[in-house]
Amino acid sequence: MADATETLPHSEETPDPSANRQRLLVVSPPANRAMPKEGRPVTSLANVFGRFAEMQHLVGDQVIALEDSVQLQGQQLAEVSAQLPDMKERINWLIATYYEDDRASQDFRDRLARQEAGLATLTDAVRGLCEAQAQWKHTFEQLLQILAGAQTSPVPAPPRWPA
Repeated sequence: MADATETLPHSEETPDPSANRQRLLVVSPPANRAMPKEGRPVTSLANVFGRFAEMQHLVGDQVIALEDSVQLQGQQLAEVSAQLPDMKERINWLIATYYEDDRASQDFRDRLARQEAGLATLTDAVRGLCEAQAQWKHTFEQLLQILAGAQTSPVPAPPRWPA
């Protein structure tokens, strides 16, 4: 019996002499192994081709369904692609609107900050005026008390000088 990896001799058909081909050996079953003839399944070539035709029909149906699905998805992609320029325009409009709104709000915040600073300065000035007014009021009350006290005490007559 020959080795299954035996190299075939160089022939005229093989252009490259270094190419090795392996020989396929057919080995017959051992003699002690007996095949039961009754239990062996019999396969008819017509049955095999019938099953092959059924499988080919099923695969064909699946390929057709797959092609329909791919075509439908292609149509959907085409529809979405047609909407892209409009969506891009809307997105740009939204970005521009948000930018303008943000700029306007920043201007408003800046004006509000300036007004708050002016209001704080005005509040300090009013507080200073109120304190000054309270001091003047206190000073006038003291002056009135002094003047009132001077009116209630008898004023001595001026001395007479001989003439």
